Amino acid sequence: MIAPDTVVRRSPRAAFHQLAEGQGGVLLHVDTGAYHGLNRVGALIWETLERPMPFSALLDDLRPRFTDPPPGIAGEIQVFLEDLKTRGLIEFESEGKKLQAD
Repeated sequence: MIAPDTVVRRSPRAAFHQLAEGQGGVLLHVDTGAYHGLNRVGALIWETLERPMPFSALLDDLRPRFTDPPPGIAGEIQVFLEDLKTRGLIEFESEGKKLQAD
């Protein structure tokens, strides 16, 4: 579980390429050469993380961008972020702790 005050930031080892408008994008892990496709919601989350922010602020920023967001949107975003962290594409920073990357 990601704590509300956990800061989420992009890994400097990840590069993003936007596909056609509304089509999502592709993340490249520059060390492994692995590509990871993002749908348009994933691309929106990635773009929102242009600057590091606490998980709660990310949710607050994203919710109004959806018409009638599902009740479980926070959990879905959390699962997505944990997957990106496992792949080394983002990093989490807990209050008082150094950034951690996989």
